[in-house]
Amino acid sequence: MATKDYLVVDMAKPVNTFVNLTDYFQGRVGDAEAYCKLWIKFGSRPIDMTDKKLRFEGNDPNNTPFIDAGRFDAGDDGDVQLGMITFYFPKGIFQVEGKWQHAFFKLQTNDGKDISTADLTLNVLPNNVEMGIGIHPFESDLEKVKAQINQALREMNAQQLLNQFDSMKTTVGAYTDLIEQHAVLNKPETIDLVSGIVNPLQTNLNNKMDSLSSSLTGQMTTLRSDVTSQLEKAKIDHEYFSGTMLNGCTGWCGGALIHFPGYAIGFIMGWTHFPEKSWKNINFATNPLVSAVDFSNLPAGQNVMLIPTGSTYRRAMKCAPDAGSSFQQIGLWNAENNYNVESYNDAADITYEFSFHVSFDQLK
Repeated sequence: MATKDYLVVDMAKPVNTFVNLTDYFQGRVGDAEAYCKLWIKFGSRPIDMTDKKLRFEGNDPNNTPFIDAGRFDAGDDGDVQLGMITFYFPKGIFQVEGKWQHAFFKLQTNDGKDISTADLTLNVLPNNVEMGIGIHPFESDLEKVKAQINQALREMNAQQLLNQFDSMKTTVGAYTDLIEQHAVLNKPETIDLVSGIVNPLQTNLNNKMDSLSSSLTGQMTTLRSDVTSQLEKAKIDHEYFSGTMLNGCTGWCGGALIHFPGYAIGFIMGWTHFPEKSWKNINFATNPLVSAVDFSNLPAGQNVMLIPTGSTYRRAMKCAPDAGSSFQQIGLWNAENNYNVESYNDAADITYEFSFHVSFDQLK
């Protein structure tokens, strides 16, 4: 697959990030299912988009707001599990030409929460050929549901109501004839006649409205249960923990734990400054995820480049949890090469990030 054709969309929203879709997408007024190839990530990690929902929100060049789910799939060369998708904009969303500002994508998490991207911009071209002929107004999913409910109300027992009104019209016509013939009913007779027409009609209307209310309540209960079930299946939860620096080291150390159905992905990251004569085999921070994860038989760590502040060259070292302390501390260890003859007088710095996959039975 040609990854250069995919626009990387970072749900972590790095600082001062502005996404420009112009080089990856050019829509035209009236387009049906215009598409754009996206690579959905959180930081540097791809997000599995299987069974996820992604919608597009923004204001068009006339500052008209649009919100719609659209749809996506793997396209010709993508991989939904790796977050490489083709997103199709819904038909009719592009009404006017120009640049969309204040637009973004929004990913729905497993627990019903939304994660939005940074602001993006896209360009919509004019449709000079079809301008004014055959471009249908945009209709959102909510508007479609409202139209269906209104149609059902109009059709429900409409013929019965017309028959009742025709019967009333006949009765009123007969009463009018009596008035013209000067055979006017007295007050009690008039009350009885009107009651015989109006009361049954009111009772019938009340019964119809009660039936409609009961039917709509049942349908909405079923719909709410189905939506809750689908959200529960796609539940995603994100937690963050902080570690404490040790042995005179400064900087920061943190851990993130992202829950998916059946498993979780953990990240340990940070930046550390080592004092002089301190960076040969040292515990420099507490493990930020030790309270949430059982690290027994769970390998984690990576080789990092340590950069001394003095005249010595930078060195490859092993940054990992210390098995000797039951993985409750993060340490820096010699990696593959022997540095026993070196001087560790210079202060030094490292930046690190490593991840691991953990099943639910290893979570505390």
